[in-house]
Amino acid sequence: MNYVELAMIDPSTEDDPVGTYGMKWLDFMQSNHPKLVKKMILNGTLVAVARSVDNAAWDYRELLDNQYERVHPRPNGFEEIVKWETTRTFYTDGEVMRERILVPITTP
Repeated sequence: MNYVELAMIDPSTEDDPVGTYGMKWLDFMQSNHPKLVKKMILNGTLVAVARSVDNAAWDYRELLDNQYERVHPRPNGFEEIVKWETTRTFYTDGEVMRERILVPITTP
């Protein structure tokens, strides 16, 4: 599902977009749980749930980023910072995907 299709379902997405993680969740739900997606569209809850998932995912990501930084302090050199950022993103984004995005949630 893209933003155009989402805007057809709920025009408020133009003013308040779903977000990156919300769109990833929508893609996951469409691919793996199309019946639940249709049910949420009929109930008018799809966009609200996608926004809720996006907000929860970003909150969780921030928590994980902070925890990673406490255990692995940020280095000083440019190349070390790039490696550190890449590694942190790999770990935290993977965890967010497993714990928040790849979950068939149906209520906001």
